[in-house]
Amino acid sequence: MALPDDVLAAVLRRLPPRGIAASRCVCKEWRSLVDGRRLLRADLLPLSLAGILLNYDSTWFTQFLSRPTAAAAVSCRLDYTVPPPPAYIYVKDHCNGLLLLLREECRLVVPWAVGCNENEYLVFDPTRSPNYELFMVPKVPYKLREEEECEECEWPPSTLILPVFSSKTGSWEERAFDREGDAAGTLPAMVGSTPFCDHQCGYWRGALYVCFSDCFVMRISPSDNKYRVIRMPTEDPGDTQFYLGKSNNGIYCASLPSFLRPQILVWFLNERYCGQTVWVLKHDMDISHILPNLNYDEQQRDGPWVLQHYNYRPFNFNYDDDDDDEDDVELEPIVEEKFEKFEWDS
Repeated sequence: MALPDDVLAAVLRRLPPRGIAASRCVCKEWRSLVDGRRLLRADLLPLSLAGILLNYDSTWFTQFLSRPTAAAAVSCRLDYTVPPPPAYIYVKDHCNGLLLLLREECRLVVPWAVGCNENEYLVFDPTRSPNYELFMVPKVPYKLREEEECEECEWPPSTLILPVFSSKTGSWEERAFDREGDAAGTLPAMVGSTPFCDHQCGYWRGALYVCFSDCFVMRISPSDNKYRVIRMPTEDPGDTQFYLGKSNNGIYCASLPSFLRPQILVWFLNERYCGQTVWVLKHDMDISHILPNLNYDEQQRDGPWVLQHYNYRPFNFNYDDDDDDEDDVELEPIVEEKFEKFEWDS
């Protein structure tokens, strides 16, 4: 039997803010109760960003970028999460606090051949279910080998078959998603599109948004097995690099600056504009005045945001030409933290 709202609110009020925030994720009814009774006080919640998990290109470990703090350093050495022997573990994806960790140079194996390269995307909403799903979504090929032949066809296809793993069943299944609207283009015409946007996505209100090589965004709806193509904010993206993400109000897209285009543009995806989906420009900032201060040749290590563990190499592999055995030599992490210059906390 469910408790009356007044009784449940009285119980929740005895919890610390962190406990109330966790209770808010139990179900929709509890979330409505916490919000309606204003049980979470904004002045008691953290109002600043603690840090950002990031992956460098061509590396197999995750770094933690943060402001100097008096709290304990956050180590991103994640090999403790898997059985020995130790290995590089990095964060591949995340969704509502759930992290997808992968071992270096390892790929998830599905019971059948996918046929092309793909990325992994988590779908998880603790307010709806404690279970999660993992989608394997094919990427637009950057190039074809000389021996490969590709007949002209629309992309994505009218029916998209995706491998999906369910934590509820503990197994993989093939699910068919029917396209609503037009395709993004044709193959092989789309082959060779810019590969900057390798793994950009967002999960919002039951839908997964995946950015494809700065060409288009795919909105996947697991509830009704539908998907549709959303064009990028600009008609001719050219060499523009986009970053797709989720914020408080929904899905946003930002264009990263370059020396040829020293601007930061941010668009909001409005899906309720007269029954249509449109990108609404929210921010347009010229940063040309700070570009001369950016040094891409040297690593800046004494700024207000620092890597708590940079150049982090817990393992080293020594190879002997006369012996195929590999000796794993564990090294101490290299840590350089210049906190003495800062007296404030985040």
